[in-house]
Amino acid sequence: MLKVGQLVKLDNDKEYIVLNIMNLHNIRYIFLISNFKPLDIVIATEKIKGEDVILEEIKDNMELDYVLSQFALSKDEKNEFDE
Repeated sequence: MLKVGQLVKLDNDKEYIVLNIMNLHNIRYIFLISNFKPLDIVIATEKIKGEDVILEEIKDNMELDYVLSQFALSKDEKNEFDE
């Protein structure tokens, strides 16, 4: 399993940093930001097969919108309790 701050190399041979992780409906979503400029953001699902971690980028706009909205809501909830 990936951890926040970990460096990963995707199939495009570019390195990304794990920015955040969110579990939603038994799916583990990984938020990645590129380790190069111009910055690139990728949201992917994480699956474990044996000892391998498989990341699949979210391509469906409806799923991407939903995941981002849930991420924004979870951040707002945490901020209320942090103050």
